[in-house]
Amino acid sequence: MSTLDQLKKIIAKVTHGAEGDIALSTPLKDIKADSLHWVQIIIAVEGAFNIEVDVDAMKKFVTINDFVQYIEKAGK
Repeated sequence: MSTLDQLKKIIAKVTHGAEGDIALSTPLKDIKADSLHWVQIIIAVEGAFNIEVDVDAMKKFVTINDFVQYIEKAGK
């Protein structure tokens, strides 16, 4: 399963949204998630990908693609 697909599953599960509504170009601001959702997403991503997410770095993400690229670089 690709990084994007795994991230979409995590976001959809936490926000109770649809995976189909999430694409690489989707702006993070368009994800219907409050701060608690984002904490849950970060924790789930850290567990699923065995990485540590730098919250300060994440604040600079604009799209889902930024998050995917970060995960892929952090996992290497």
